[in-house]
Amino acid sequence: MNYFSRCCKSRRLLEPKFMVVCSMLLFVVGCQNSTLKYDVNEQQKIYINETTKNYGGLIELYKQRLQRADTEDTRHKLARAYYQSNDFQAVKRVLEPIIKKTKNDGILILYGHVESRLGHNDTALEYLNKAIEINSKNGEAYNVKGIVLLKKRQYDAARYAFNEARENFYDENKVTNNLAMLSILNKDYTEAYNQLNILYTKGYRDSTILHNLLFTLVKLDRMQLAKSFCLTHKLSNEPDILVQELKRIEPIDAIKFNEIKPSQSDIQKQYTTEKTTGQLAFNNSETEVAIKSKNQNKSANSTKSLTPAKSGSNVKLSNMTKLDPADSSTNVASTSQKQTDKTAITQSTILAVRSGEHGKFSRITFETEAKLSNKSYKIEKISPTEFKLSFYDVTLPSEGIDKIIKRISGSERDFATVKGTLTAEKTLILEIKTKQNSIVKDFYAGPNSKGKAHCFAFDFYLEKK
Repeated sequence: MNYFSRCCKSRRLLEPKFMVVCSMLLFVVGCQNSTLKYDVNEQQKIYINETTKNYGGLIELYKQRLQRADTEDTRHKLARAYYQSNDFQAVKRVLEPIIKKTKNDGILILYGHVESRLGHNDTALEYLNKAIEINSKNGEAYNVKGIVLLKKRQYDAARYAFNEARENFYDENKVTNNLAMLSILNKDYTEAYNQLNILYTKGYRDSTILHNLLFTLVKLDRMQLAKSFCLTHKLSNEPDILVQELKRIEPIDAIKFNEIKPSQSDIQKQYTTEKTTGQLAFNNSETEVAIKSKNQNKSANSTKSLTPAKSGSNVKLSNMTKLDPADSSTNVASTSQKQTDKTAITQSTILAVRSGEHGKFSRITFETEAKLSNKSYKIEKISPTEFKLSFYDVTLPSEGIDKIIKRISGSERDFATVKGTLTAEKTLILEIKTKQNSIVKDFYAGPNSKGKAHCFAFDFYLEKK
């Protein structure tokens, strides 16, 4: 057999094997390229959604990933996206399959956050202590534990927890703010004022800090400064009413902790995941957010102290009026964010509030100049007998909040207690406790009898067993 024949025969014998091997290689490489392309596309989408704070988009991406592979890491990321959307019940559903066996201190801290938001402070402490057992150097765990202890009014234990957070290099500014809250709860307003002023001097303009600083000014009886501060930072268009309300209320009902969450309008625009009425998001202010400072060039021009450190000394308003409110930066409700959100939430003027008892329910009716939209208010069921009604960007009647509380409290058959607060962001918060387990139904009731106002009704029914 000549050389040509041998070569041809060998090639014929090798050709099928060669083709099979090549096909397998091409298939494997193709799969790898496809998977790589898929991963890259998913990471790009995650990055875009995180950058734009589109938590609804993140939720969908992580749900799809969880369907492909159920891992602890994916559940953690999905739970955080739900948390940032204020859907705390969804966080619990996602984490419950792994919460008992996890050794991830970050997951335990997140679960502790949620339990505290839902008012389950003892359960929250249980999971936070587990996180500390796993990682005794986790400053965030100590900081959240301190906040929960504050809510339980265990002030000495809270101070110890905050100092532990500081010792473990947790964000100094957050710890300072929370220690100021502790001073306010102890009614040591001078100390609280000095602590908050440290942050103010550094250039921080977080709405939480501004709110608490205003509260300490009122409690220190520096009324003129408080009113000027209120106007300068656009905390209210009616500073006289706000200052008088803050003067009357107790610290536990007025102070604000920092919180990790987007603005209310962002949540409503971006969170598109379906929720039933029984899965309302709770919004108890309690946890912390990273307080953003101005950029270096701008903050250099606004680092003058608001007041001398000595208590009782006169404060120069010139230092305060030089600050530019438009430059303030915050994760919760910055001025620029509010301006952007005007198309989503318009100002509501409350003309009157009425309350009455009907056969099967008690009704609270709000009369407003403009018709309320579903973005203008929120109902939160804290427990079977506790409800919180929040109305955003409102102007109250001239009689103030006391008149509203008195009107609602007049219905004694179903309502046990009613508390009201007007925050620095002009959010009216009504905390209503019913005598029995109840549910709330809300609806637009049409114009009033004179046709000059819009009526919105909230009906409280006894919960059927």
